[in-house]
Amino acid sequence: MSRTSNAWVLALKNLFLPIYCFACGVRLLTEENGYFCPNCWEESPRIRRPYCTHCGKPHEPMVGLGAAHNFPCSSCRSHPNPAIRRIYGAAIYDGAIGQAIRLLKFYGKRTLARVLVEELETWIMQEMTPEQYDLVIPVPLYPVRERERGFNQSTMLAEGIQPCFPNAEMDQSLHRIRPTRTQSSLQGLKRRDNVRGAFAVIGDNCVGKCVLLIDDVVTSAGTVTECAAALRRGGAIAVDVLSVALATRRTQWDRV
Repeated sequence: MSRTSNAWVLALKNLFLPIYCFACGVRLLTEENGYFCPNCWEESPRIRRPYCTHCGKPHEPMVGLGAAHNFPCSSCRSHPNPAIRRIYGAAIYDGAIGQAIRLLKFYGKRTLARVLVEELETWIMQEMTPEQYDLVIPVPLYPVRERERGFNQSTMLAEGIQPCFPNAEMDQSLHRIRPTRTQSSLQGLKRRDNVRGAFAVIGDNCVGKCVLLIDDVVTSAGTVTECAAALRRGGAIAVDVLSVALATRRTQWDRV
């Protein structure tokens, strides 16, 4: 279809099937996103330097010499996570991006996976060393829940970004071996107890490999920590985590 034809199709859609931004309600005149206007999407808070080199959370904004230098936060210096080498998050779990994750995860708006993958691709190019990874592995769902939902959003994201990692292959060795409650319904230590022992690696494909674990959002890090621990038991030499968003308030900066 020619560009002119596409323009006419879009014009007719806008006339007879108008769509509106889920965040601000403004009418959308483009199919580029389909759920959020460019202003709301761009205003969603991204994670910028400096951020913690372990948990990925942003530090208090700095000025002057070393303003873009990343370093461990005080919490990670005193209580490092033994299972995970580092966590990367492209955005803060807020605004249009946070809403897009919920729409994908809980309401089945699968087309949003594409724009979330684009956020991850930008982060990978700017902040990561893609050549170091051997495997890209999504956080798994329990089979019954995946059948009910019809998809695993982490798998969709992992498949979308896998081409960014020239030496890595997609892998499904990590399995959720027992059902768990939805983490968002729990608080504090209950999150950790909910996922303890819920994951296992089947086979030996992880032995000696550097693994990148993919999730949509990291909140307490309980799920990804249990996944990483299982991957390490399965022979992985290092596990990093990449998520679209980290659950941290913009105003609650870590104090160095």
